[in-house]
Amino acid sequence: MKRLVLAVVLGAGVLSAHANDKLVQLSESNSNWVLPGKDYSATNYSPMDQINLDNVKTLRPSWTFSTGLLNGHEGTPLVVDGVMYLHSPFPNNTYALDLNEPGKILWTHKPKQSAAARSVACCDVVNRGLGYWPGDEQTEPRILKTLLDGHVVALDAKSGEEVWKIENSDYRVGSTLTIAPLVVKDLVIVGSSGAELGVRGYVTAYNVHTGEQVWRAYATGPDEDILLADDFNDRTPHYGQRGLGVSTWEGDAWKIGGGTNWGWYAYDPSTNMIYFGSGNPAPWNETMRPGDNKWTMAIWGRDVDTGQAKFAYQKPRTMNGTMQASTS
Repeated sequence: MKRLVLAVVLGAGVLSAHANDKLVQLSESNSNWVLPGKDYSATNYSPMDQINLDNVKTLRPSWTFSTGLLNGHEGTPLVVDGVMYLHSPFPNNTYALDLNEPGKILWTHKPKQSAAARSVACCDVVNRGLGYWPGDEQTEPRILKTLLDGHVVALDAKSGEEVWKIENSDYRVGSTLTIAPLVVKDLVIVGSSGAELGVRGYVTAYNVHTGEQVWRAYATGPDEDILLADDFNDRTPHYGQRGLGVSTWEGDAWKIGGGTNWGWYAYDPSTNMIYFGSGNPAPWNETMRPGDNKWTMAIWGRDVDTGQAKFAYQKPRTMNGTMQASTS
C-alpha cells in the first residue's frame, strides 16, 4: 500500500514538473507569449530585432480587432502556437483568434456576471490578462481568467467551453478581481482587489484541474493566516518577523487593512518561489490607522507549493508619514 501511495505522489509530481517545463519551453519561443510577462521572470521582453530604429518609421497596421468596449484595456494578449487569446475589461469577454487567418474568431467566451461589481471597482473595470496551462497526458490545455465580480474561470483552450468556475472574492463587500492569473505547475495563482474599500487582501492558489483551493495567504492578521514559514525573514530580521500582522495595527483594524495584490507575479523555478507586491493599506487616511500596518505595501517571496512566506519587505514611508500608495 505504501508503495502504491508513493507511486501516485511521484506520478503527480512528474506531471506537474512536465507542465511547468512545457510552459518554460513555450515561453522561450519568440513566436509565443504564453505568460502575462512573457516569461516567469516577468521581463516583458522579446529579443527579436526585425523592428529597429531604422525601420520603425515604416510600420503600418496589418490588421485590427475591436472588442467593442471603451474602458481601459490592460495586460497583453497571450499567443500560443498561432492562436491569440485576447481579453477585455468588464464584462471580461475572451476571444481566440487564428493568426494564420488574422481576424478569424475561433471561439468567444462571454461570461454572465453581476453588473453591480462595476460600482465597487476602484480604478476602472479593467482586466490585466489571462493565464495558460499547457495540459498534460490526460487533459487538454486551458485558459484561466478572472472576472470583475470575483470569480475565476477555467476554459478549454481549444473550444472555449467552461471547465470550472469558482468564487475567489465577494464584490458585495468591495472585493473584486482585476489580476492576471499566473499558472505554475498545476496551480493557478490569483490575488484580490479592493483595498481602497477596506477589504483584507490575500493571494490564493487553486488546482488547475478542479478549481479546488490549495492554499490562501493573507497580507494582514495572525501569522498562521499570513502563512509565515519557520525561517521567515531569518536572513533579514530587521525587516520584522513574528506577530506584526496584528500588533502593528490598532485593535482589529487589520481585518479591513487592505494589502490586496492585483497586478502581476513572477516565479523562479530554482527557488520554487513566487514574487509579488501587496498593495496599499486601508483606509487611505493614515491618521485612522497608526502604526506600520504590516504587511501592506510589501514585497513578498512565497513557496508556490505551500504559500508559505520566506520573506517580506515593507516599503518605507514617504516624507509626510503616509505609506507609498498604489491603486487597484
